[in-house]
Amino acid sequence: MSYEECRLARLDALQLAWAAGFFDGEGTTVAAARSDRPAYVRLHVTLPQCGHGGVPEVLLRSQTAILGVGHVTGPDDHDMYFWRASGFNEAQAVIALLWRWLGPVKRAQAAAALRAVQRQYDTAAYRPRRPRSRGRDHAKHVALRGAEVQDTTQLDLAWAAGFLDAEGHFGLPRSVPRKSGSAWKRLRVSASQHGDPGRPADVLLRLGRILGGGVERHGEIDDHRWVSERAEEVESIFMRVRPWLGTVKQEQARHAIDIFRSQERMHGTSSRCKRGHGYDHPYFSPTGPKRRCNACARIVSRMSRARRGIRPRQFRNVHRRYTF
Repeated sequence: MSYEECRLARLDALQLAWAAGFFDGEGTTVAAARSDRPAYVRLHVTLPQCGHGGVPEVLLRSQTAILGVGHVTGPDDHDMYFWRASGFNEAQAVIALLWRWLGPVKRAQAAAALRAVQRQYDTAAYRPRRPRSRGRDHAKHVALRGAEVQDTTQLDLAWAAGFLDAEGHFGLPRSVPRKSGSAWKRLRVSASQHGDPGRPADVLLRLGRILGGGVERHGEIDDHRWVSERAEEVESIFMRVRPWLGTVKQEQARHAIDIFRSQERMHGTSSRCKRGHGYDHPYFSPTGPKRRCNACARIVSRMSRARRGIRPRQFRNVHRRYTF
């Protein structure tokens, strides 16, 4: 086989890093038994993804990154598609290609599945079959494209983009009402993952080291979420991972950013504040001249007391109760 014909010559380190990030979010490695041979287990590597308009782009892209290994099946009754690599040689090759960039959880899962398959051969209950294809010397073909990049930032960003393609979401959660009472939406990017009780998953901490943001508890004691909510940070994160991000997440991010930017911001006038109250008196501060609104000051004080659990003050004049 010539150099041009060898598939290993097409390996791309950046695409493999992306595929590893996607696998860290969605992939599974198991040693599963066949229904007709319950005592015999085979190695299976699986990637599921929902696609309502055909095979999801991310599954085809993952298959391309690992040199076309495996096959895609589906859809099922829920429009789920599955990329699978089965058999010891094929599945082990996939794990070997992704291993360098995989997180510790997926590594441990793959190692446990490999040991389970190997144990059945150690007991002499089964004998491994020879590979159906002849082995070839690929040593001169394994130089990865992208490996010459000394700075690992691009590889980290490619992995982060893959993980966001699997578990990330660019959204617009509703914020507290504005001073006029109208709704306001925040811009947010997040990714959830289960870990150990009380401890975030390693992939979320790794995502935070690469992209910034923070990790918070999302639901159950073992469910955490990486999140970034400042508009400038979200837009910066999108621009950094965009070269490797899939088209679905790119469209989702652009849609969220466009809606956020289209929101009309409130501004006061020279005589009235943002809530529409008339100013009471001007004053000077270290940053320049200001105008004070006593009505707004009372509202802010009332909200501050409520957050601290202090009962509201009692008013003889009910018209002084500012609740908006």
